[in-house]
Amino acid sequence: MVGQIPGGGAQVKRVYQIAAALFMAFGLYVVKESLAMNYYTNLGPGSGFFPLWLSLIFTALSGVWFIQSTMAADEQVKDGFFPSKSGVVQVVAIVAAVVIFALVVGWLGFPLTMLVFLFFLIVTLGRQNLALTSAVAIIGSFGIYYLFKNWLDVSLPASSIEFLRELGL
Repeated sequence: MVGQIPGGGAQVKRVYQIAAALFMAFGLYVVKESLAMNYYTNLGPGSGFFPLWLSLIFTALSGVWFIQSTMAADEQVKDGFFPSKSGVVQVVAIVAAVVIFALVVGWLGFPLTMLVFLFFLIVTLGRQNLALTSAVAIIGSFGIYYLFKNWLDVSLPASSIEFLRELGL
């Protein structure tokens, strides 16, 4: 049959098991890190409250997924199960963009970094016209920055470059 690999059932099961195990490991890492934070303060839940419970739920659901994939019957690999070359390139580009965002946001500041990030993601993931892409990137960066800074009184990273900081970025 087209698109099927001999012994593909075990391969599909193994992919699900590996993914579930990786998610469980990540969840346990976040549990460990959140335990080092304040769980509760005089004012209420502390900075570790939300990540602890979210990571516990995430780890538990990953464990359920691991058990379900282990207990499930073998199934054949279907067409489209593994991403195409362009799909892999998109995933790698998105992960690289997130890493670059994290590295650059303290230097360029949130609005400019998010502007480039959103523009890149929209261009990478889909084919929108330039006007729509630009509008979404501008609103998603400067609009969100304005909303958080002025309405919600939440500080987002400002640029460490002097002339950008003077412009309010």
